[in-house]
Amino acid sequence: MEYTERYHPDTKKDSLMDKLDYMATAHFFTRLVSFIIDVVLIWSISQIVIYPILGMLDIKDLHFWLPIFSVDNIASGLLYFLYFVLMTYFFSQTLGKMITGISVIDKDGGKLSFSQVVYRELVGRFINNTLLYIPYLMIIFTENRIGLHDFFADTYVVKNNYQDYKNMIKARLFRESGNREQNYQEDDL
Repeated sequence: MEYTERYHPDTKKDSLMDKLDYMATAHFFTRLVSFIIDVVLIWSISQIVIYPILGMLDIKDLHFWLPIFSVDNIASGLLYFLYFVLMTYFFSQTLGKMITGISVIDKDGGKLSFSQVVYRELVGRFINNTLLYIPYLMIIFTENRIGLHDFFADTYVVKNNYQDYKNMIKARLFRESGNREQNYQEDDL
């Protein structure tokens, strides 16, 4: 049996652009798989690079004030946040996002500024991680599938292939409308 039913959004959101926005945003499960890949990668790098170097320097067990502030925890935390900040800023994706075919874009569809990346990846992730990852569940319940860290930075996580189609359709509609703003329905194509 073939599934042919179209997506029917609620009555307030029935324009083509609303449907394209909804289709282009990445699902929770895809983002979760991407995050798991990234965490495994970061753990692997820390096991291969950070822990042996700290062991050779004989400072692995050194800690400041409390054992939680050990040198290896601080180095692993720096690796975690630097990985997400630098990969998102330079590539709009981490390696996990590259594998799953999703990327982070500005709310207007453009490239992220450094301040957006810092708010999203440093401040937002720190809050999410401190609250035991519970704010990530926000992605399931929000209309545009944004998490708390996306909300802070005005970003969206999109599926790369659908985002490309959405941009082509927008460009075509823009050309056909004579550069006027119009609200198209899906049957107008």
